[in-house]
Amino acid sequence: MTAGGLLLGIDVGTTGVRAAAFDPAGRLVADATENCPYDAPATGRAEADPEAWWRAVVAACRRLGEVSARVEAVGVVGQAPTVVLVDDDARAVRPAILWLDVRAAGEAAAIAAVLGPGRAEAIGGNRVHAYHLGPKLAWLRAFEPASLERASRVLQSHAFVALRLTGLAACDPSTAMLCAPLFDARAGVWSDEGAHAVGISTAKLPRIERAHDVLGPLTREAAAATGVREGVPVVVGGGDFAASALGAGVVEEGQACLMLGTAGNLLMPMRHPRFDDRLINSHHVGCDRWLALGGTLCGATLEWFRRVFAPGEAWERLETEAEGVEAPAGLLVVPYLQGERTPVWDEAARGMFFGLDLTHRRAHLYRAVLEGIALGFRDCLEAARDAGVAFAEVVAANGAGRSALLRQTLADALGVPVTWVSSGRGTVAGAALLAGLGTGVIAHAGAWAPSGGVRHEPDARAFSRLSQTLERRRALYEAVRSVRWGRQGN
Repeated sequence: MTAGGLLLGIDVGTTGVRAAAFDPAGRLVADATENCPYDAPATGRAEADPEAWWRAVVAACRRLGEVSARVEAVGVVGQAPTVVLVDDDARAVRPAILWLDVRAAGEAAAIAAVLGPGRAEAIGGNRVHAYHLGPKLAWLRAFEPASLERASRVLQSHAFVALRLTGLAACDPSTAMLCAPLFDARAGVWSDEGAHAVGISTAKLPRIERAHDVLGPLTREAAAATGVREGVPVVVGGGDFAASALGAGVVEEGQACLMLGTAGNLLMPMRHPRFDDRLINSHHVGCDRWLALGGTLCGATLEWFRRVFAPGEAWERLETEAEGVEAPAGLLVVPYLQGERTPVWDEAARGMFFGLDLTHRRAHLYRAVLEGIALGFRDCLEAARDAGVAFAEVVAANGAGRSALLRQTLADALGVPVTWVSSGRGTVAGAALLAGLGTGVIAHAGAWAPSGGVRHEPDARAFSRLSQTLERRRALYEAVRSVRWGRQGN
């Protein structure tokens, strides 16, 4: 790498695109973010325009100014699993169906029935659920067959952007594993059996490469659009969740990372897979490690609360209000606003406040929402421990972690210290680190492990109270589940 050369990380998130340049030592040089919200056209649905992602990538790179010209390698990561159908000209056939979308519950059940009990887990380490890619494609096969027929390839968000940068397409194991039941996790190849159950051909799926393998050089057209030099190597890239852990320096078993973005993920590296289907099972990026994930909504829940209860208010106002009240005794939140993933796997679940009375104010509700998010992670932690995955502390990264009250609540709920690393780390740093690993600029995955940070110790009394709250929440969910919330239509 030449003197002054930089590594560019691009993160295609659920609500925006971020591009950031780092020097080889991991110091943030410049970054830019472009909002790119998704659409929710009906209950249970979430879509986005891939062309808007590309425009946001171009705009973010351009906002880096002269820094873009110093970039010598690029890594792209993004939300997953996401259905991006592209034609032979690399144009999106229809809006992308996002990981948030749970319309394919019926298709998930049908695929599981075709494969038989436990077979999906045996193939790819994951159950078949509306969250995963296979059922989403089966829904398209049933209700939009023309879109699927027009598509020459099915890509993930990072692969779509990498295709626009290089003209080439590939998928890495971190995102391929979320394509259940299409990926054979142990063999590391697409599964003909899984594809048959879904009703698609594996010919539409991209080749599998490691996230830090070089995909190809930046094209002349992409260089003209972004300001990054033609010929700069672009690596394959992978899932934003895994990149978040990589950027936070969490690569070894016994460590854990809380990715606090639109989604919330509790990420736990493993030397060997322990496929517990209460969790999401995937592969790490940039290193030979597996990942166990606990997933729940985080930033999306907080944004919903602000939009409904505090429109136009600054986050600081909500934080100050909540810090000024006691934790709401008797008040709890079931934050299943778009169904829930781990560990309940119920796409029909819905959220609720329980225990409201006339003494409660907005501040109490906000604190209860923070506790609801934290207890979702606690639920996942207990499943992970049952599977033999353990850790003694957690590194928190990404935007929602800016809330000190949330971080302390997480420490209290999990019963382990939580250390917050700056927003310059996390997902976008992981993307840049992959670029450095792929081009030999970076020697090993833990090279940018951050030091210091803000550490939150758990409070024993709060831990005990929240443990009791979790038991009440579980009982409430079981009681209300019998009523059901109704299934989404097609």
